[in-house]
Amino acid sequence: MGRDLSGTIRSFLIILALSTCCFTTAPPDLQARVEQLEKYYVEIKEHFEAKIIDLETKVVRLEAKVEKQDSLLADLKKGHKPLKENVDINQHRRQNATLRTCHEIHVANPSYPSGMYWIDPDGQGIGDPPIYVYCEMEAEQSDVKGTTSILHDSESQMDIGNCTEPGCYSRPIKYYASDRQIEALIQLSTYCHQNIMYHCRKTPLNFDGIAYAWWNDKDGERHEFSNRSTTCDQLAYTEGYDLQYVVDNVSLPITRIHFSNPFKGFGQHQVSRLRCRGKAKTEAMPRSCEDLWRMGHNLNGIYSVKGAKQMETVFCQFDKRPNEQDFQKRIGYQDIKTRPVYFSVRRFERFSERLIPIPFDYDVVNIGGAIDSHSGVFTAPFTGTYFFSFAGIAYFPGGGGGGSVFTFLYSRGVEEKIISHYTLNNYLNLKIISHYTLNNSNLENLSPITVQSTLRLQAGDKVWISFIFRNASLFGEKKTIFSGWLLEEEI
Repeated sequence: MGRDLSGTIRSFLIILALSTCCFTTAPPDLQARVEQLEKYYVEIKEHFEAKIIDLETKVVRLEAKVEKQDSLLADLKKGHKPLKENVDINQHRRQNATLRTCHEIHVANPSYPSGMYWIDPDGQGIGDPPIYVYCEMEAEQSDVKGTTSILHDSESQMDIGNCTEPGCYSRPIKYYASDRQIEALIQLSTYCHQNIMYHCRKTPLNFDGIAYAWWNDKDGERHEFSNRSTTCDQLAYTEGYDLQYVVDNVSLPITRIHFSNPFKGFGQHQVSRLRCRGKAKTEAMPRSCEDLWRMGHNLNGIYSVKGAKQMETVFCQFDKRPNEQDFQKRIGYQDIKTRPVYFSVRRFERFSERLIPIPFDYDVVNIGGAIDSHSGVFTAPFTGTYFFSFAGIAYFPGGGGGGSVFTFLYSRGVEEKIISHYTLNNYLNLKIISHYTLNNSNLENLSPITVQSTLRLQAGDKVWISFIFRNASLFGEKKTIFSGWLLEEEI
């Protein structure tokens, strides 16, 4: 296949050379045709180069299968069956289990050599199908052994052509793995990186304040080559130069590269495989579904994890990735419960109207927006247990022959009812909790009022404070305060 391709390209070059020499002074339309032929040549060359890489990958897979068959045949000729653990080195594990990274394969059996292996980073039996990767098992450092390399279609040197506009040469990088599997591999690994190699002559990356080359990350974001000056930018430099640019951040993988040849120089790019090594650090005691996932759990269900102060219960949905919605829910915590509810309101002016909700002038706090301070009515947003507290001062003008104040905390749900009351004198046969009476006095007199109650309310129930006054009123001046909060919501 390689020889056939070389012959095809050579023939094309001969035709192109003849066209160029014969039409040196050709009319503009013929010159345009020659330029079009050059463009077609670059496109055809890139297409065949990508095909070669694809075919080489398939050849490696076939060679692995042939090696397996030869090994089985040799064992059969010896007259015994091979052990299950050694039937296929590419299974690299327990029966019917596919490990997630080359690092895990190496840990499972350090004797495995470098080569092509099947792995399943997002978990066996869930998500996307397994991917075929190259595992580098030999290395001096133990944490580098078992490096995973994901192949793609732009690993060989490729010519950028002669286009002159910034970034006009654009090539997408197509990986032999799904985006989900690549993302899972990066999350499982300690460190991942890629290199962009560029062999150049008078083909600048940046020149005169203009960026002529850049690359795109997994989200399509543009990244320039650090805006640094290189030998590629020195137009007087005539020899070739190799630039190696390392990408090692969370934006991996590289998804597209852009170059330009504004000064008719020479440029060839090469993008390395995505390489990931090591195992992401996890706590001995898992703190989240992500820790459990990194440890190898892949069955959806309820788990116990270590919280800030105590063990907590979480629901893990492992058919999703850690950065996807609903991957983790904390049972009984903010992921499940609704918003908090608590309030405190004040009244500044005196009030003496009978049996209507007391309106308030100022919200000290109103989290959840359950109370309407202008109407004085609290509406329970959720079914649950609530606590309410009212504090005020009754005002008795002097010389009035005494007076009475009756305070009621009302709740209106299915039926309207009085929850609690406070009295300063006996009235309407209500129980006297406390009383304060002045007769024939010319002094103004004040007496505190407090009402507290714990209530179970249904969503939509309403609560408010009201009074009955006799020769008295409710004193203002910020001394009238109504507060409440949700103690426990019923789920």
